[in-house]
Amino acid sequence: MNKPQEHMTESQKLTADAFVNLYHIQLRTEPVILRLSDSVTRTWQGQVWEMFGVQLSGEKRSADDEESRPTLQLINPEGVFSTLIRRRLLDRATVIRYRVLRAHYEGDVNIFQRRMWYISRIANVTAGQSIQTELRVMTEGPNSRIPARQFMPPEFPTVRLS
Repeated sequence: MNKPQEHMTESQKLTADAFVNLYHIQLRTEPVILRLSDSVTRTWQGQVWEMFGVQLSGEKRSADDEESRPTLQLINPEGVFSTLIRRRLLDRATVIRYRVLRAHYEGDVNIFQRRMWYISRIANVTAGQSIQTELRVMTEGPNSRIPARQFMPPEFPTVRLS
């Protein structure tokens, strides 16, 4: 059976072209949102995602749903993020990665995979060139952010309030 040439070309690339990764970073204490793309500047769902050196690595989930602590690496040209680090504004910033199929991106379709973390610590800063952060899932840590749930009648008839 003959395979289309574009499938053969795609299968031999070092980085596959099926997904578009978009990163939304919101600082915890300031009303600042960074929208970054790891390849070229893109527009999706009415938002512009700026081309920037960003890489997420070490993301794993085990069979029992245990998650690793991935790292997010950002380039820091001319120390553009150094002030944020000194003022600790990147601490506990929310990081959302939208993974969009290329066909959905090109058609501007609002279908995506979303993963959400927070920056738990700055792991490494290399001479003003790059920043490496450690990420954690939102439910991990002493200040976890999960919505409260109340177990009250009538939804839970066996619960008695005293």
